[in-house]
Amino acid sequence: MTLAPSPNRKPFVILCIEDEAQLRRDIRDELVEAGYDVVEADNGKQALGKLARVCPDLVLCDISMPELNGYGVLEALQERGPDYAEIPFVFLSALADPRHIVDGKRLGADDYLVKPVDYDLLLATIEARLRQIERIRSARPPEPTGPDFTMVAQSYGLTPAEIRITQALTQGRKLTQIAADLGVSRSTVAFHMRNIFQKTDTGRQAELVALLLKK
Repeated sequence: MTLAPSPNRKPFVILCIEDEAQLRRDIRDELVEAGYDVVEADNGKQALGKLARVCPDLVLCDISMPELNGYGVLEALQERGPDYAEIPFVFLSALADPRHIVDGKRLGADDYLVKPVDYDLLLATIEARLRQIERIRSARPPEPTGPDFTMVAQSYGLTPAEIRITQALTQGRKLTQIAADLGVSRSTVAFHMRNIFQKTDTGRQAELVALLLKK
């Protein structure tokens, strides 16, 4: 059963990045038939242009592509800020080597599907990721607006995602818990943590929390 959007929500938008034209068309047809809106790109560079105009609900991306590969797309997506970094990212590739899977996971990919495409598995994976992100977003508390975190944002230039992470750290939550709350991988949280450390000139979580609690 395909995940359906709520009555007040438009169909979920999936960005499909695949350089094999026939395969991309087949994937598009399957997704459209399942009720999704699909934005297509035939390489990573073209995909970044599409991302400047649309913020999809999920990205399905090949790894080996001309001009910019899937790893580059994922890194560029994470650098665009929290609205993009939290989008579920699913790699689709003929590369079945476990090292490639590990590389993708370390970069923050949420899932990894191997060609030839099993469309039942593809649809089930997409549905599961969209359900997860919907649950997390619906349960997420409002953005922190208290004076302490406003001051942090103004003083250190933290993004909304970074503010949520720092708030969770001061509440004693672990990185794995924070990742689950935000609906992203632990690697994505670690990516934000590196930026937070750099902006606050700290090097350890304990040091960061102590700095924030003094504010």
